[in-house]
Amino acid sequence: MNTQSEAAIGNGGESSEESVPILTGVNISTRSWTTWNPLNIFTCPPTYGHAVVILNRPIRLKRSILRNVWKKARATVTVDGGTDQWIMYLGSRGESVMNGQSKEFLPDLITGDMDSISPATLHKLQRLGVHVINTPDQDATDYTKALLQLGVYTTANKINLDGIYVFTETSGRLDHIIANINTLFQSKKLVGDTQVIQVSSDSLTWLLQPGTHKISIPEPLLQRNSWCALMPIGSRVTSISTAGLKWNLDCATLEFGNIVSTSNTYSGFPEVTVTTDTAVLWSMDIEPLTENICPESALPS
Repeated sequence: MNTQSEAAIGNGGESSEESVPILTGVNISTRSWTTWNPLNIFTCPPTYGHAVVILNRPIRLKRSILRNVWKKARATVTVDGGTDQWIMYLGSRGESVMNGQSKEFLPDLITGDMDSISPATLHKLQRLGVHVINTPDQDATDYTKALLQLGVYTTANKINLDGIYVFTETSGRLDHIIANINTLFQSKKLVGDTQVIQVSSDSLTWLLQPGTHKISIPEPLLQRNSWCALMPIGSRVTSISTAGLKWNLDCATLEFGNIVSTSNTYSGFPEVTVTTDTAVLWSMDIEPLTENICPESALPS
């Protein structure tokens, strides 16, 4: 997680005060903030260490995008039936993986209660040396248990992570979607301050903990007036203020049955600032990015 103090960095790398939207009602001069850069997912800078988790949902991102993210990950996990999804997604490379080749696409861990993975896939990958962790506890989802086991694995192997990218589509069963959001709310006790970001083919979703957050907005999203949203899942957000949105919030209250900030967009400034007193869900469109970043020709098929 990138947490910075305004007093510590001054204007280094920051826009001048005159060009920054004013966050009314909030004094951020004495606050620290958490920074989020969606482009990290696609550019994989070496200064931002990430892990990849594949859940049991069809994968719809371009192969070149996810294969690049996977190959540059410090740890990789496929979760139960997500292992079969990964092998199928790789196409001919998946066949190579199953034949003991293309070992760079083998996961470090397979976790889950093993009720949806193909027995043939499980046994084959286990023979190829993949570490399989059976997590039969039915009081937690396979996703939740995967984050817990990833934390154990990275600690044991002294792997430092800044972020965990969880690949799962946001379509399909509503109860699965809600369960995934619930895991985001549990992530702090599972992996500490490591940023957990759910990645689908058309959106990113993550949890903003209480405090101040600065979210970089890539130019293609500004040009296309891409959508974004702040959603008070689980509890009322008593006071939230924003800058950089078309429809900003000023010490506002968000709650279901009243106001929720969906179908919002950006003011044109390349950064959104959110200060909240309660954990709130952030989601944003990424389709303009996936259309232009990491073209299919970037990697061999």
